This record gives sequence, structure tokens and C-alpha cells, in this order.
Amino acid sequence: MHAKRGRQARAAVLFVHGLGGDGYETWGKWPELVFEQTSIEPLDVVTYRYESFSKSWRRRQLGANLPFIASQLADWIRSLEEDHDYQDIYLVAHSLGGLVAESAAQKYLTSLGTGAPGATAIGAIYLLASPRLGAGLALGPFRQLIPEVEWLRKNSQQAMDAESYMQSHVESLGTAASAGYYDFLIPRYSAIAGGDRLVSKMSGLFGVPEKQRLRLSGNHRSIVKPDDENQEQHRRLLKIVRTSGDIRRAWRRQNLHELRFARQGPGSGDSLRSSFLVTELRSDNPTGAYEQAYNKSCWSSDLPDVQVIDRRNAIVVADMPTDLLISVHDATRIIEGSPQCKLVVEGAFHDYQTQKNLTLLVVPVGADSEEAVRIVQSWLPAPPHRSVSVEGAATLDDFTGLVAQWIDVVFGRDPVRWPRVRLGHSYGTEGRDFV
Repeated sequence: MHAKRGRQARAAVLFVHGLGGDGYETWGKWPELVFEQTSIEPLDVVTYRYESFSKSWRRRQLGANLPFIASQLADWIRSLEEDHDYQDIYLVAHSLGGLVAESAAQKYLTSLGTGAPGATAIGAIYLLASPRLGAGLALGPFRQLIPEVEWLRKNSQQAMDAESYMQSHVESLGTAASAGYYDFLIPRYSAIAGGDRLVSKMSGLFGVPEKQRLRLSGNHRSIVKPDDENQEQHRRLLKIVRTSGDIRRAWRRQNLHELRFARQGPGSGDSLRSSFLVTELRSDNPTGAYEQAYNKSCWSSDLPDVQVIDRRNAIVVADMPTDLLISVHDATRIIEGSPQCKLVVEGAFHDYQTQKNLTLLVVPVGADSEEAVRIVQSWLPAPPHRSVSVEGAATLDDFTGLVAQWIDVVFGRDPVRWPRVRLGHSYGTEGRDFV
């Protein structure tokens, strides 16, 4: 463990090496780069070392006892959380170490039992050249000489068990919209080198969402040794730490809201509805960028006793209406006359007409957003419309701010459902039908 004197870090990066690796030699200067970085929150460094392959032979052991090592690593994670007060532990694992890390994560999560918080101490798992569908060296002859190969063979039982658990219980995508669907939030990221002759591209990227994959130059060993000129893997790690913090805070806030609601009791259906402001995102070309900007809007909303929640959340029951429907589109596609854009906008407007108290926000995003706004307005029947707004956003940050602003507007428009007296404001003269 490495920590600076006088610096209280709440997050740590835990490095787990692969077959025949070492706690320090495997990583080159990467632990030092993490330890000395100043672009994000302070990060302590922990290196986990276990003896495997030829290093275990020196102790007259045939190979590493990987089930024991995975359990030991799970114990370490608990110790880092309970005894050293780390709130966020980011696992960075190379090759066989990725299988060990995921098995350890499974053991750690299983030990928590039911009722555990969705955002646990494990902040994310970053796998580099990890053969999760098997490695080329895991051939029959090697299995007699190297016991660790049992974990590295194609579709090994250990890898499949861990992957099955992750798919069933863990949200691997870096998003807060899925809070409530899965038991735990642990985004998974992967990297593979173009010159890797031990781990195939399919095996190294398996099970990880496409936008969380990284393809690098180099080989199986150099992929975990960023240098002064090539630090793409290091920059990705810092981005993982930076972005996962917001996601985890959203999950934690959701958990606290659910616990508070559970203590109060669900009561009537109206009581359930009054606890949430339900939002929904639609687009003809849904991208991770739109999703992240939308999520950020929901996370940043700070409403008294009301949780802003996405329509896809399992807590939202079938008869609970959507309060704010956001239809977002690329301004260029609208100007070019994309029929998909028009179809989505018209569908959203139809829902607005058929659902009482629904607010519809249509947002073209891009440098030509104002021109796109005029085109969208031509698609809709002539105004006035009580709760429809078509507004342009030049950038994704502008889109985030616009959605957050309309969340506040929707909240303020219904003093019966969400009495603003909680905020210390009077209602003024506008009344409940104020537009």
C-alpha cells in the first residue's frame, strides 16, 4: 500500500498482475503515474502480488492455488474498505489477473448478502489483455505442467461462472439509468493490444460494452507499461475514476431514497407517484453521449423529497405516467431531412396529446440547432401547446443544462403533487395551471 503523508485519499487503485507477473515489475511506471497524478482526486496505490508459474516453482509448488488467491484478494478488498476507509477501489488487472479479479469481485459481492448497497467499495474493473474466453497457450500439454492454465483454457468454468454472475447481478455499463435493475454497479472496461499473440481480440473484449473498450498499439506485455510518450491506458484509467464518481453518487442517492420510502411505507398509489419525477429519453440515433448528458441532468437535480428517475427503472410501475419526455436529435440530421427524426418527434408529440400532464421537450443539438428548431416546429401542429417546448442546444453541456432546467420547471408547475411550501416559497398568483 502506498499513501502520501498528510493526504487523506478516499480512493485507491489496486493492481493485480497476471501469470508469472510481479506486483511492481509487471506495471513499469504505471503505479507511480497514478500515485503522482493531480488531474483528479488523490489516489492511493495498492499492488497485489501472488506467486504463479515459474515463481511458484522456486517454492517447490507446481503452480498457484487460484481459488485461494481469489478469496484472499476478496479479503483484501474488504480490508481496504473497512480498515482503511477507502470508499472507491478500482481494480486494474492484467491477463490472468483479470480472471482472478473478477472471481474475487464475485466472492466479495456474494459475501455482502441481500440488502447491500448497489454502489459497493469496488468502483470499476479495468481489464487489460485478459483472456476471458481463453488464451492460445492453454493447450492440452500445458495443462499438465501449468495448473493455472485450467483458468486460461477456452470457456473455463471459473471465467464462465464469474461472467454469469456479472451478467445477472452487476451493471457493467457506466450509466445511472439502470439503478434498480441490477443488484450492484461495477462498470467494466477492457483494453487489448494490436500485437497481442496470446490473447485474441474477441477474448480480451468479451462481455464489455463497446464504448468501454480500448484498442492499443503494442503487445501483451507492453499494454500495461505506459511511458512518457504513450499513456493512453493511463488516461483511460483516470477517466474511469472521474466519470464513475458521478454514477456511483447517483446510485447511492437512489438507494437512500428507496430506503427512506421503504421506512415511510408505500401507502397509496398517489404516495408512490409523489415520491418520483419520472423522465424519459427518446432519440432517432441514441448514443452514449446523449445518454450520459441526460443522466448527468438527472443526477444534478436536487429536489426536496423527490427522486428524479428514468422511465426504465424497475421502480416505475406500469400505470405511473411520465412527467417529462425528452426527444433529442442531431441538428444536422434534422436539417438533412432525416425521416427517423421526424418519426420520433411525431411519436413523442402523440404521447403528449394522449397523456395528461406530460411535458414534452424536443432538443436539436449542434451548431445549427436554431435552424433545426424551426424545422421541428414545422413538423408539429400550429401552437399554442400547453406543455411543449422546442429548444436548441449548441453543445451536450447546453443540453444537460436545458434538461436540468426543465426538471425544475416540471417540479414547480405542480404544487399539489409536490408542494413548494417545502422550499419556503409561496405559490404567488399563478395557481396550479400556470404555464
